[in-house]
Amino acid sequence: MSPERNSEDASPRRAWLTLALVIAVSLIFGLVVLPRLPGGKANAFEGQPAPDFELEVISGGDAGNRLRLTHLAGKAVVLDFWASWCGPCRQQAPIIEELARTAGADVAVVGVNTSDERDSALAFVKSASLSYAMVFDEGTRVAQAYGVRNLPTMVVVDKSGKIVAVRNRVVRGEELRRLVDDALRR
Repeated sequence: MSPERNSEDASPRRAWLTLALVIAVSLIFGLVVLPRLPGGKANAFEGQPAPDFELEVISGGDAGNRLRLTHLAGKAVVLDFWASWCGPCRQQAPIIEELARTAGADVAVVGVNTSDERDSALAFVKSASLSYAMVFDEGTRVAQAYGVRNLPTMVVVDKSGKIVAVRNRVVRGEELRRLVDDALRR
């Protein structure tokens, strides 16, 4: 085999490897970096009116009654989509509880249990001593309306009912507070 033949075989392979590397870096940037950039719109739902819903409150606040998102108009609303079997959701729960305990009357915190059995959801709420309103999204209708594809997903809605942030991961306390403060300023 001549040296010319080896360089001809290597050239297309090198081009494909370069292309694969560019695609991989682009995917990582799009999935990891972009959602964390401040001010960037990382989700198509951001800036859109929050879909209204009405679900039964299974724990906290008005347990046994129905909660409707439009009844929370004038408040910043944090919707935490979770399930009892979700490890990251379990990490997020005490962070959300802290916000619920320390936020003023102008902030509503609602846990939206989805993809779970009601008894499992209630058992976790009790074991984690969660006091904020929990609603049960049987059939995942509300999760689908919000485009929830993985858990946990947090949606922050401003006082006028527009979605200002969507995070598909655990949101730490400082970032959560910043998102809520932003929703209150709008």
